[in-house]
Amino acid sequence: MRSEAAAKLPVVFFGTSHFAVPSLDALASAHDVIAVVTQPDRPAGRGLRERQSAVKVRALELGLDVMTPERLDAAFAASIAALKPALLACVSYGKILPEALLSIGGSTALNVHPSLLPEYRGASPIQAALREGRTITGVTVIWMSSKMDAGDIALQSEIAIGADEDLGALHDRLATVGASLLAEAARMLDAGALPRRRQDESRATYTRPIDKDDLRIVSSSPARTIVDLVRSASPAPGAWLVYEGKRLKVLAARLEPAGSPLVSADGPGVAAADGIVRFLRVVPEGKRAMSGAEFVRSTTARR
Repeated sequence: MRSEAAAKLPVVFFGTSHFAVPSLDALASAHDVIAVVTQPDRPAGRGLRERQSAVKVRALELGLDVMTPERLDAAFAASIAALKPALLACVSYGKILPEALLSIGGSTALNVHPSLLPEYRGASPIQAALREGRTITGVTVIWMSSKMDAGDIALQSEIAIGADEDLGALHDRLATVGASLLAEAARMLDAGALPRRRQDESRATYTRPIDKDDLRIVSSSPARTIVDLVRSASPAPGAWLVYEGKRLKVLAARLEPAGSPLVSADGPGVAAADGIVRFLRVVPEGKRAMSGAEFVRSTTARR
């Protein structure tokens, strides 16, 4: 029987965003995370001050060694190989790991992806599931390959999407599920029992990075489509439209029957193709977030 100390895998963790933090915590609590690789500090915010990634912040709190390479070149791969990791764990890192890393001898590379692969490969799987009104999504741990999100499936877990769940809430839930699934995958890898099955390429779908025009609310769309778009972009970056001549972000919305007033005490609205979409939380141009009711009161007072 393995001792507790012998069961700890030497792990190099690749991650950048908040989505990866629970997975880093899960591995650090059970294994020997010998290095954390994350994106370099980048200018962010209104003052464009250098900001550390969420993973770097957490890794430093945990006292872990952090690496921030600009390029994953051969020299970097050699430096990782010298650490002799048993597991390369990649969660929302922001770059595809090159073959030089994936082929390090004695190491297995696993990736956590927030979808039920092979659906929604690519950059925005959570947003796509919400935007398309899906009621089921999930997390997949794959054996990494050099082709984006196409590696063999190790473990997969389904979850139901709440009727009013938005991007922020679903993101956090999937991050927690992903952390548990990755921890289980590491345990099974250590036991030599991690499953492996090929993805069905005929079912593969793809997502891409989202730009601001993708998030524009088109009032001629079905009402449900507008509400799902709002959910897929809340709390950030926010779906938007031009409302009474100014840009208005919409963070929460609900369906109302056709014939409902365009402006009510609960907030402004738009007439969609098949009903009214009421805006319940908004960000007026140049202002803070507020309820739809507060927005109506403020605009009424100015008239």
